[in-house]
Amino acid sequence: MSIQNDWNVHQLIKAGLYADPDAVLRSALEALFTLHPEQKLKMVAAAYEAGDISLGKAAELYGVSHEEMKDLLRQAGAQIHLGPESEDELTREISTFEST
Repeated sequence: MSIQNDWNVHQLIKAGLYADPDAVLRSALEALFTLHPEQKLKMVAAAYEAGDISLGKAAELYGVSHEEMKDLLRQAGAQIHLGPESEDELTREISTFEST
């Protein structure tokens, strides 16, 4: 983070507006995603396509049902994965699930 950003965060906390740097970041991300909801969809779709999150986790992060998430992912150009295609992929999915 730049010195200016550090200063701004520190001042927001010092003014009593936020409890800690994480609270500032959460608020900033919430505002970003409110102003630019397409960015949140792109982020979630990219994480899903990379195999970093499951369809269920994507739906949870986006606040929609599994079926709605499938439609949103398709609209974002993501390929829907309907299950592991290999033992290695299954092992990765289990590891990802266990770490969340």
